Amino acid sequence: MVLARLHESVRPSTYFEIGTLRGETLKLAKCKSIAVDPKFRIASDVIGAKPCCLFFQTTSDDFFRDRDPAAIFGAPIDFAFIDGLHLFEYALRDFANTERHCRPNSVIVLHDCVPADRWMAERVYTDECRRRSTFPDRWAGDVWKILPALKKYRPDLKIAVVDAEPTGLVLITRLDPQSNVLSDNYDGIVQEFSGLDITKYGIARHQDDCAMISTRALARAADVAKLLGR
Repeated sequence: MVLARLHESVRPSTYFEIGTLRGETLKLAKCKSIAVDPKFRIASDVIGAKPCCLFFQTTSDDFFRDRDPAAIFGAPIDFAFIDGLHLFEYALRDFANTERHCRPNSVIVLHDCVPADRWMAERVYTDECRRRSTFPDRWAGDVWKILPALKKYRPDLKIAVVDAEPTGLVLITRLDPQSNVLSDNYDGIVQEFSGLDITKYGIARHQDDCAMISTRALARAADVAKLLGR
């Protein structure tokens, strides 16, 4: 599991997560953790050996408006996993807001950026879409747009895309907590990419643009460390 290898490689002291739901990804963290979700459905022991684990049952926008995760931790975020509402504009805000509280060598991982088919990438995932999708129980929304947006507006970031099924994982480092590029241009970026349609853009083209790395190449923590330049 790529996320498990990431925890082994990064060895974070602080872990931040948007979109926890039942807590399967939160379980992997062994350090101080913050989880943000508007409706938790925790189904098992996700705290484990963590020294502390804080749950904020609210939207990510409200969380960042009212709170500072680095201040809560007493240190910047080392490792973040973003799997919130599956809409481009929300994912873009979540990334920008999270980066602000990270270190340059911290790692932010994005989920749902490489949909397997057009039905998963619909902004409104209807019952009909579910029936037609290769993965009828999964919805990626239009979060995929964040990759071309970041490549255009933040070429300074180091981005790697892993082919973890069914919607990929995006690993981002070489962060700049001082950057205002995304926040200053947010409205324009959202407007620019709002009309981008995965059917016209092409699933295959998007996957080619991602230059995905096989999960088989990341079987060990050392493989992940090499990918991240650590």
